Amino acid sequence: MAEPSSVWRTWAAPWRSAAGAVALALIAGQAVWRGVLLGRGFFTQDDYLMLRLGAEPLSWEMLTQDYSGHFFPGGFLFAWAHAHYAPLDWGVVVVEILVMQAMAAVLLWMVLCRMLPGSWSRVPLLTVGLTCPLALWPTQWWAVAIQFLPISICLLLAVWALLVHLQEGRRWALPLVLAATAGGLLFQERAALFPVVLGLVACAWSPVSGPRAILEALKSRLLTLWAPLVMLLGAYLLMHRAIAPIAATSAGSAGGGLELVGNFVFRNAVPGFVGGPWSPSVVGDSLLMPPTYAVVLAWLVAGSAVLWTVRRARPALWGWLLLAIYALVDVGLLFAGRSMMGGLFGLIPRYAADMVPVLPVALALVVRAVLAARAPTPLPAGRPRVPRRLRELRVPRLPGAVVALGLTLVYVASAGVTTASVASYSYNGEDRRYVETLRAELRDQPEVVIYDGRTPDGIMIGWFEDDARVSTMVGIAPESPVFDLPSHRMRMVDSDGRLRPIDLVASTRSRPTDNESCGYPITRDGDAVPLDESMSGDRMVARISYYTAAQGMLRVEASGDEQAVPLRGGLNVVDLVVGGDVDALRMSLLDEAAGEQAGTVCVVSVEVGYAVPRD
Repeated sequence: MAEPSSVWRTWAAPWRSAAGAVALALIAGQAVWRGVLLGRGFFTQDDYLMLRLGAEPLSWEMLTQDYSGHFFPGGFLFAWAHAHYAPLDWGVVVVEILVMQAMAAVLLWMVLCRMLPGSWSRVPLLTVGLTCPLALWPTQWWAVAIQFLPISICLLLAVWALLVHLQEGRRWALPLVLAATAGGLLFQERAALFPVVLGLVACAWSPVSGPRAILEALKSRLLTLWAPLVMLLGAYLLMHRAIAPIAATSAGSAGGGLELVGNFVFRNAVPGFVGGPWSPSVVGDSLLMPPTYAVVLAWLVAGSAVLWTVRRARPALWGWLLLAIYALVDVGLLFAGRSMMGGLFGLIPRYAADMVPVLPVALALVVRAVLAARAPTPLPAGRPRVPRRLRELRVPRLPGAVVALGLTLVYVASAGVTTASVASYSYNGEDRRYVETLRAELRDQPEVVIYDGRTPDGIMIGWFEDDARVSTMVGIAPESPVFDLPSHRMRMVDSDGRLRPIDLVASTRSRPTDNESCGYPITRDGDAVPLDESMSGDRMVARISYYTAAQGMLRVEASGDEQAVPLRGGLNVVDLVVGGDVDALRMSLLDEAAGEQAGTVCVVSVEVGYAVPRD
């Protein structure tokens, strides 16, 4: 067990320098920057479905449910907490995301301080991790953020613990690597790629060079790290296959697969790495089409960096290999599981965003190798001394702090231009207006029952099928809305989120009756009200016009489904949601009360049709 003072030095030392002060300023700046962007954001798409599913009681089944082939109990734990304690409260989301971002930022700085102790090069590398534009959507979109940020935290914690073991041989470090990996697997499948990062970091730290470093890293830590990691991943894959088997899809052809890889690596990841693509065209809300100049410029920067660093120091290859291998495995997972859109999927930044925490780690391996190659070596014995007057003629190098701060400003400017050009597409303003308008309407009309219609496609896309309904979006709202119950005041939500009376289209009515005084008299014995034409549909509205002096409930059966309607005295209209093949409504009185018309409900007319909000 480490002494308290030793633990304090371990965590405090990276901040007790000028570079540490700059790092704190950068982390605070990221919090302000992201806070402003998040403050303009709102829930969207999967957020609503996850919150609705999280509204169920906390249980193992709820946490481990299959969500479109994903297994992330950690995400559903977040959803459960939000649904029960902060339903549709975006302010809580902002605080939650900023806290997780700060945790990831602190861990990144701790990792960089382990990899590049005392070097100002840590500062621009931290800047890359904090401001890379690829991370915009995964932090603005709540359902993605509760996967992306915990994964980032767990990855950086695992790398930090591995470095502690490599540098100090602490016994607790390798169990912490395993625990961090296990924690990451609770939030997203891409935590299965942690061994790629850990393995290449271990190879770069090996005392031997070349391919022998792989064997040395494997042999020296086989039983203490790699074997437990393999067993952990094996158990995870078996559990994932049993709970949420992934249905692989095909891009349609080998050409489609190559296009996906090309878009993902060449047009998405690399421009994002350098802070681009600066002025992309945005298709939909999150698919970026980078301009040609941005792709070419990004690859010139990346290619020049690779050539220069590898010429300076061959071990820099470990860092570039880490980025390349991680990217290819990452796109392989994407290609295997979600390639039904073909190459377009590769242009969605959030799919490449999980490389953001890997990027500064890989670049730190590169910088470490270059700095090691430049380190001064003792002069050979007998080498003549350089005269002082000649030494004074050397051109002085720029201080490392100046270069580091210059690179930091350049990258912040680059990332800022890209973020400013695309940030508005991540605000989900349509969602905010819709939800806030509907909640205000519910507060003004708390007695209404809502017909559970479809949501606008921009809020919940048609891929959600029957889950794309108003109840999915606001069913957990504090206003406690009620859906689809028989109601004398049923309302429908229009595209702006306002409650409107319901009109019926393509409808049919009940057949005329000879009883002019009562229409269809319904008693305890019951009777059927036939329709002029049979209606068929999953969700239709039956509108019953009646008058009665009876009290109690009217039982209505349509296509085998029964509903109970509370009766009101006098002339009334009640709406019911029905489905299936409906050619008649069968009704009976459940309870009677004394009175002149005791036990009779006079049904004047019935209309069945498809619901639309009244203009």
